[in-house]
Amino acid sequence: MKPKSNAQQMRKAAVLCCLLLCSVLLGGCWDRREVNDVAFVMGTGLDKEGDQYRVTMQIALPGQLGSSGSTGGGGGTSGTKSYYLESKIGPSFRGASTEEQRGVSRTLNYSHRRVLLFGEALAREGISKMMDVLARVPQNRLSSLVVITKGSTMELLQADAPIEQYPAEMVRELNISYMKKPRSVKLLMNSVLLEGVDPVVPVMSLVKNGPPNLKDKKTNIQVDGLAVFRKDRLTGIIDNHLSRFLLLGMEQAKETEIFIPPPKGRGYISVHLIENKVQIKPHIQGDEIHIQGDEIRMTIHMNCNGNMKENETSFDISNEENLKWLEQQTAEEIKRELGEAVQVIQQKYRSDVLGLGRAIITSQPDEWKRIKPQWEQLYPKVKVTINPVVHIENIGAVTKPFGVKKEQIQNE
Repeated sequence: MKPKSNAQQMRKAAVLCCLLLCSVLLGGCWDRREVNDVAFVMGTGLDKEGDQYRVTMQIALPGQLGSSGSTGGGGGTSGTKSYYLESKIGPSFRGASTEEQRGVSRTLNYSHRRVLLFGEALAREGISKMMDVLARVPQNRLSSLVVITKGSTMELLQADAPIEQYPAEMVRELNISYMKKPRSVKLLMNSVLLEGVDPVVPVMSLVKNGPPNLKDKKTNIQVDGLAVFRKDRLTGIIDNHLSRFLLLGMEQAKETEIFIPPPKGRGYISVHLIENKVQIKPHIQGDEIHIQGDEIRMTIHMNCNGNMKENETSFDISNEENLKWLEQQTAEEIKRELGEAVQVIQQKYRSDVLGLGRAIITSQPDEWKRIKPQWEQLYPKVKVTINPVVHIENIGAVTKPFGVKKEQIQNE
C-alpha cells in the first residue's frame, strides 16, 4: 500500500475540524425557556380611557384545566376559572403591555393569542397605532381574529361562556361561524392599506342567557352585527338584520335565512341560502367626472343557491310555478334589504366595505386614475343597482304543507 500524502492527511484534518465546529452549534439549551416560566396569552382587549390605553390580557392557567367539577367561565377542577385576567393602563399599547409584564411572574407569550378585541371608543379614534406594534414584533400572530366590542373589552373577556374553556375561544368560534373569511389581523391590515375598499369587522357584546326570572344566569357572548370602517377609523355599526344582507353582497355570508310571507294568509316560508357568488361591474359615462355628477354606476350581480327549511303557511311550494314565485320573492327581499344596507354605508357612514372602488381599479385602472382624487366625494353619489338571482335546489322531504287539509292548500 502507498503511504498517504501530506495533502490527503491535511484534507482529512480539515474535514474533521469542520465537523467538530458544527457539533458545537448543535449542542446545548443555553437559551431555553421552561413552560413553567411562560404565561400564554389567549386573548387581548384594548380600550381607551382618557388619554391612556387599557390593555387586558386573558392568560391561560393550565393547572385549572380539568374535566371533572368544572363550572362556568371555562371550568376548573375546584370551581375556579381556567384563565386569569391581567389589566393595566399605559400611554400606548406597548406601554400598557410592559406594565402588565411587571405584574406577572412569568414571561408573557403572545404566540398562542387567538383573538384581539378593540373597544368601540378606541376603534373610532383609529387602530393604526395598535397595528404598528402587532406587525413589528414577530411573536404576534397575524392570524389572530379581530373583533369590535360594545362596551369594555375586559367585560367581554371575563364572560362565563360556559360552552368553551375560555371566553377568547368563544369569540374566535363565533367569528369563524359568522363569515367565510374571518377578519384576522393580516386581513385587517391589508384592507386598511388597500385602495378602493374599507375594512369591516364583526361586533360582539356581553349578554345574559335566559328569561329575566331565571335564577342561575350566565353571561355569554353574541354577535351584534358589523363594524364598518373608513380606512382605520370605525364610522358606524350595522345591526344584525342588515348585516346579514351586507355579508351577502360582500360574498362573505356563511348561512343566511330569509323569511317570505305567503300571497295569502299568515306565517312565513323560510329559505336558507347556502351559496352565493357576487360580481360587481362598474359603468362610467362622460369624458369628465364632476363632484356634483352621477356618471358612475355600479351593478351588483348575485347568484344565490338555497333550500327551503320551513313552511308554516298553507302555500304549496311543490308546484313549479309556486316555486318560481318563491325564488322571485326571495330575490326581491335580497334586493330590498341589501339596497337599504348600501344606502346606510354610502350616505350615513361613507364606508366602501363592498369594494366599489376596488371594482373600478381592477376592471378600469385608467378611469380610476382620473377618479381617484375625487373618490371620497363621488362615492356617496354612486348609483348602485342590485341584480340577484335565486335558485332553490331542495324543498325538503315533505312536499306539501304539513298538517294542512287538501282543500285548504293554496296553489296560486
